[in-house]
Amino acid sequence: MDEMLINLEQRIVLLKRIAVFNSLSNEALEKLSLLLQERKTRAQESLFRKGEQGENMYILAEGEVRVHDGNHVIARLGAGEVFGEYALFDTENRSASVTTEKQCVILVLGRISLMDFLKKYPELLMGMLQLQIKRMREMNELEEKLSKSYLKISKQKQEIEVQHEAIKDQQTQLEDQNKSLEELNNQKKQLVSVIIHGLKNPMTSVSVMAEMIHTSERLAPELEEYASILLHAVNRMDRVINDMIRTNQAEELLEDKPQQRISCLEILQELLDEDAQTIDKKRIKFSVPESDHFLNHNLTLVQLMMEQFLSWIFSFADEDQLVEFRLGNSGEGFVLQTDFCPIERLHACLEMDSLSWWQLALIAEEDENFDRFSYLKLLFRQAGASINWSFKSKRLSLSFLLN
Repeated sequence: MDEMLINLEQRIVLLKRIAVFNSLSNEALEKLSLLLQERKTRAQESLFRKGEQGENMYILAEGEVRVHDGNHVIARLGAGEVFGEYALFDTENRSASVTTEKQCVILVLGRISLMDFLKKYPELLMGMLQLQIKRMREMNELEEKLSKSYLKISKQKQEIEVQHEAIKDQQTQLEDQNKSLEELNNQKKQLVSVIIHGLKNPMTSVSVMAEMIHTSERLAPELEEYASILLHAVNRMDRVINDMIRTNQAEELLEDKPQQRISCLEILQELLDEDAQTIDKKRIKFSVPESDHFLNHNLTLVQLMMEQFLSWIFSFADEDQLVEFRLGNSGEGFVLQTDFCPIERLHACLEMDSLSWWQLALIAEEDENFDRFSYLKLLFRQAGASINWSFKSKRLSLSFLLN
């Protein structure tokens, strides 16, 4: 017999680690160890392949192997571990391949050698039977656990599905509620817009007439006091309306505004018609161009900006003025332009080149509260518009540029 790489004592130790054999006596283990065939391999050597019929069990004494199915590695085994043991009792084909990772020393036990051994040591059959019964019990316990887990998972799945349906119903209800709220909010905005702009135009006329009555030199002292009270009340109401406009417009301008084809001349004429009483009282004459100008923009924004533009003209222009409007295009966009002789109290202010358009508006309104005009800056900025002015030969030129 050739010299053993793995001696008899080491073989017995390895066999005792295998559950099938650890019930055997030392004498039986010694006899069985002599049946083991030694095999020395190189690295990356195939020991057997998936689908092959097996008849040997392998004990890895030294080295490392991988159990794999193609490129998928199922396990890596080291010294003292066993593989292929089912082939001793089962003639089914191998369920996986085994390849060495490095040089190995392997002990091989063949099925024929084991059958001869069983004739002399039948107690091994009892050990094999006990092992199979143990495995069956473990499989039954595992199956029971899997069954309970399946029932638990099924119940959780049903609960999740019920919750999912409830969430879908809630989502549908929320979407319906949001739609209703959005419709109500739009109706509210439209109503508020109608109310405040319905008040703003006549309030401008009342304010101008109250100012004219208050400053009249032919007014009796008693009527002058009444006119002062009226002017004060009108100004308070005007500030309230402006606050409402600022709030409403600040909300609207944060949203995407729809655009449409707009007739600039039509809007201008409508505003002049609405302010006819104020125009008549201040004896201002307006000249509008015969040719129209059309642009694609939001109607509400353009109306508000033109309305404010006219409001400044009413405040700036002296009585018996001719105000001529010009519509057209510049290199940057649509322009509404006019010039006239302003009231005397603006002359000194207008000679300051650093004066901005909103400061002009403050002077015209005799109001030092800049916050009152914050919404106007937002309005013009959101619409891509600007107000420019110049003062030459005691005439004020205003231009409204819409990009």
